[in-house]
Amino acid sequence: MEKKPVSVPTDRNANLVKVSCPVCGSKRSRFLFTVKDYAFRVTDAPFGVRRCTSCDCGYLSPRPAEVDIAKYYTGEYYWSYERAAEKLGWDMIIAKRRIQLEAKSRWLEGMKPGRLLDVGAQKGEFVWWMREKGWEALGVELDSTVPNPANMPIRYGDFLNMKFDSAGFDCITMWAVLEHVYAPSKFVRRIAELLRPGGRFIALVTNFNSIQGRFFRLDDYPRHLTYFTKHSVQDLCRRYGLNVIRMRTSQDIFGGVLNGGMLCGLKRLFGYSADEAFSEWRQLWEPDLFFCCWRGCPSALVRNISRFDRLITLPVEKMLDRFGLGFIMTFSAEKQSL
Repeated sequence: MEKKPVSVPTDRNANLVKVSCPVCGSKRSRFLFTVKDYAFRVTDAPFGVRRCTSCDCGYLSPRPAEVDIAKYYTGEYYWSYERAAEKLGWDMIIAKRRIQLEAKSRWLEGMKPGRLLDVGAQKGEFVWWMREKGWEALGVELDSTVPNPANMPIRYGDFLNMKFDSAGFDCITMWAVLEHVYAPSKFVRRIAELLRPGGRFIALVTNFNSIQGRFFRLDDYPRHLTYFTKHSVQDLCRRYGLNVIRMRTSQDIFGGVLNGGMLCGLKRLFGYSADEAFSEWRQLWEPDLFFCCWRGCPSALVRNISRFDRLITLPVEKMLDRFGLGFIMTFSAEKQSL
């Protein structure tokens, strides 16, 4: 990805709202820490992260008002995975996402191809991939500005108000989407309504009970609004007749690496504020700024610490994933038969 000039609006008067837990509605919570938009720097405004003491999930409060959230999804956001400064052709998009798409489709192994709905379809990559595998796949994308290079059958707008046949889908997927929506409970309820008895809801979310989520603040603030735990996922699905049959943490779909954590701690220890350290680490345009520099100046010491950091954290990542404590959490829930 090409270097992007950094120009951070100092919009501390952003339209922010305080909310109760978006999963269970409880007003009982405790404040954990303050964060900013480290990745895309749309604003300099601070946001609060809280943990619900009723259902265990984390959530952003204050958070952007729903009418303003679109401005936090810049054009670069939809190309950040491909690390592309400009739009790519479809073949190149698929080539860059092939490993990820293969990992996603493995969650549907053993299922007979049927009707599939991908909620949060973005550019339609997974819809295209599953149609190639014989599924009658279509997508829903909440943002109508997202490109659709392959002209996939994607509907745009408010999923909660879209008309579909009740119990009309064999599988509904949400890949890193549920943490973005303003009313996750309503989305899961709607998904349960649209699934056939025995159908599957497959979703990927971040795990708030992980080192990366809890201490390294790797969630994409403020685009990530809710931070799930195993308990909150199971409770939310059970509420709408969905039984979680499989759940695991891994990095085969999206990365949630520990690499950089030790370096971040050292930078904090020797003078960086939390905001300075996380702002360097999370920005997407100049990786060397964090991994190879000290306060913007190239440093051989920082570079060597980064190499050692990666060497020792790789086995730790694998161990955490093995015990279900990694950052990227995927689950499959089955709709109970009548």
